[in-house]
Amino acid sequence: MTDSLILAFRCVVAVVFAASALGKARAPGEFRTTVREMRLVPLGAVGAVAVAVPVLEALLAAAVWVPALTTWAFALSFGLIAVFTAALASVLRRKIDTSCSCFGASRTRVGPAHLVRNAVLLGATATGCVASLAAGGPGPVPVLGSSDFTGVFTGILGAVCVSALVLSTDLLADVFSAPSSGAGRRTS
Repeated sequence: MTDSLILAFRCVVAVVFAASALGKARAPGEFRTTVREMRLVPLGAVGAVAVAVPVLEALLAAAVWVPALTTWAFALSFGLIAVFTAALASVLRRKIDTSCSCFGASRTRVGPAHLVRNAVLLGATATGCVASLAAGGPGPVPVLGSSDFTGVFTGILGAVCVSALVLSTDLLADVFSAPSSGAGRRTS
């Protein structure tokens, strides 16, 4: 069961971070603008942060599948998401009107839904790390033909659902938010 649980959280980390890295790579100017607008790093560091974040995300999406690196990848993913969460909370607290651009170009303003999404990701990465530590490190990646077919299938299905909800945060936030005139929205 632990291997299936680790598999599920590997899938969540890999899908979310790969989608995030790809989205930022497809719209690098949008992410750079968001980093600048958040006013969290010195202006001279904006470009470096805008490049480093998607590279780190891509590395973590891959590292979670390497058994010798899985526990560390979960721990580093947790740390990175904690930093992202602190950044988003700061933006909200300071009432900065900007989009997250977490998964590439977006017009959805940073809001509470982004904090909820990150809380889910913090829980997933923490649980993956704890499960990996409890198992003494993950074993080989289980496959659907394994003796624990139900666990593997359930883990993958759960990971797909969680990943889909995480990746749909902006859409869900827009659907459930109050109608707006669109004023103040960046249209890059």
